[in-house]
Amino acid sequence: MRRLLFAAWAFVGSLACAADPMPGTNPLIRDFFTADPAALVVGDTVYLHVGHDEARPGEMFVMKEWLCYSSKDMKTWAAHGKIMKPTDFAWAAKDAWAAQAVQRNGKFYLYTTVTHAAPIGGMAIGVAVSNQPCGPFVDARGSALVTDKMTASPHWGDDIDPTVLVDDDGTAWLAWGNPNLYLARLKPNMTELDGPIQRLFVPNYTEGPWLHKRGGLYYLTYASFAHQGFSERICYATATSLAGPWTYRGILTGAAHKSYTIHPAIIDFKGQSYFFYHNAALTLPDGQSGGLGRRAVGIEHLYYNPDGSLQPIEQTEAGVSLPAKAPPRAMAVPAARGATDAGVKVTPFTGDGPGAWPGAPALATVADPLNQAPWPVSFNRDEGATRIGQTFAPDADITLGRISLFAGDGFGTDEKHPIVLALYDLGPADAAAADADTYSASINLLGSGLGLRIAYEVQAPGLLHLDFDVAGKVVLKAGRRYAFELQGERNSAPVFWRRSRADAYAAGAAYRDRKLVKEKDGKTSDFALAIYPAR
Repeated sequence: MRRLLFAAWAFVGSLACAADPMPGTNPLIRDFFTADPAALVVGDTVYLHVGHDEARPGEMFVMKEWLCYSSKDMKTWAAHGKIMKPTDFAWAAKDAWAAQAVQRNGKFYLYTTVTHAAPIGGMAIGVAVSNQPCGPFVDARGSALVTDKMTASPHWGDDIDPTVLVDDDGTAWLAWGNPNLYLARLKPNMTELDGPIQRLFVPNYTEGPWLHKRGGLYYLTYASFAHQGFSERICYATATSLAGPWTYRGILTGAAHKSYTIHPAIIDFKGQSYFFYHNAALTLPDGQSGGLGRRAVGIEHLYYNPDGSLQPIEQTEAGVSLPAKAPPRAMAVPAARGATDAGVKVTPFTGDGPGAWPGAPALATVADPLNQAPWPVSFNRDEGATRIGQTFAPDADITLGRISLFAGDGFGTDEKHPIVLALYDLGPADAAAADADTYSASINLLGSGLGLRIAYEVQAPGLLHLDFDVAGKVVLKAGRRYAFELQGERNSAPVFWRRSRADAYAAGAAYRDRKLVKEKDGKTSDFALAIYPAR
């Protein structure tokens, strides 16, 4: 019997050895759950800094330390263990979230995400320093580099996911944030901000920015679409200056297996480019399976097109275990967005986020679109919708000239799936009707009753201007109530219209499929809309 058991164990062992993955296959690290990869090239070695996922089923993100691995061939990775824990910052409470290390002045600086201890609280960015890329790292300041109070916005705790780029001229830049994207210059000492914090605006941004430069082109790669109701994808944009303007290049890779988050890192090493990310495909030797808060780092080859764009990446189990093989180089073909009907002109806004409506609108549902209306809404989420709309009641007659929306993001329209504009007269305005549970509508005042189709090219959140040249002109009468709607295909997401999370406009409200939108506290909300008279 003992000989039989030994033979059985030997057979199982031989199967395990046979099943051992080839070096370079995904996931790269198989003895721990790891997430938020950040790679650093130092000479002939790549150092990989990751967070350690320790969440059990039912938990979200339990991360108590940062780990380091290194490789000289991108296939075999040596473990260097823990390099730092959040409470090594005396001012921090917990959470070893995304971090990135850079080399400067003969030292290595680790920029980290942690939860700040009371009374400041919120998420914060710390900076630690070491003489070695694998640490140990110690607090370089004695205080947080960025705190929640330094980035006033409607979003609490948005100071996460730092990325640092040291430019060719030696200037260092720090970018971070969820769902706002911030940028600031660092002083040469790498431990202080050098000037004001700026906001950058790129389409579909969620979190996890990664900055890198190739030739004279800057690349901003980031996790996207989570606030729009999807699992995160990786998108990217390019610019000839970090200050922008940024050109949106679209989706680099899709959602990660079994993980609604994904996090990018990009490096060049020994003549080849690489893309790091995480998914939740790993099952640990003890049987724990991947999932929320139990992620695993992977890697793929990355390729550039002649115009500087990136080849889309397919996430694979093979990873970099197979030789690099560039796909056929092809220039990206712009999507056919369809046509906009005569009678309306679409003018996207390409500047900074709108803190106020330009000019003098005759009516506005919010005064400060950027800060009062942070929530993106389209035809997706829950059971989906075919109409999203805002009701309003003019105080004086308005001959319609322009409707402006705080909107953006999305996938854009196509020839078969336009956005249709609708405007309905709902009858006499009264206080009881302002927040009615629903409304009925019949005659569309636009497009001879059929509405007006518009084509939409993806833009960063901003003001989308709809200028009307309608025969006979549409006159919005004082004392009457109207509904303006965007109409589209259920569960599609061509564009996201921003709405408030509070009742900002007393004479109307936001609706989905003509049902009143309510917050968890029962309050109504409003889409960000402004109406301008004809000139």
